[in-house]
Amino acid sequence: MHTVLVLIHAASGTAGLLLALPVLLAPKRRGRHTVLGRIYAVAAVGLSLSAFGLFAYRPAELWGLAVLGALTLGWLVGGLWFARRRPGSLGGRGWRVWHLNLMGSTVIAFVTGFAVQMSDGNLVAWLAPTAVGSLLIARRTARELGRGPRRIAVRTVG
Repeated sequence: MHTVLVLIHAASGTAGLLLALPVLLAPKRRGRHTVLGRIYAVAAVGLSLSAFGLFAYRPAELWGLAVLGALTLGWLVGGLWFARRRPGSLGGRGWRVWHLNLMGSTVIAFVTGFAVQMSDGNLVAWLAPTAVGSLLIARRTARELGRGPRRIAVRTVG
């Protein structure tokens, strides 16, 4: 079972890393963004659940993996909730800001896991993706907030 979990974890992590940039760069409307986003979400679920399974085998060594898996799953569920519900109580684009911050955080988690694995747990690998990713998310959030409310053109026939 351990080998199966490692394979699921590696495949999900690879898929998530390969899909992250195309999802981020796709136009934010129905179509490519939503299709790739759904596949990315499946990869994130696979990654998180396999992380919990692997943690069960070696809890003292893999507690960080479990924490990252729990955070990733929480951010994913939150990001998907905002995308599906689009709560109007947040103002015109408020839901988009929450969605991009939560889903951006899942990307940081994928990159962090990869960096930690490749560096054999180096502290910089744990911290650098969050530092860089947070700056990128903040920049994109500011741009989104600067766009203002969506305007709807009304034509009158007369």
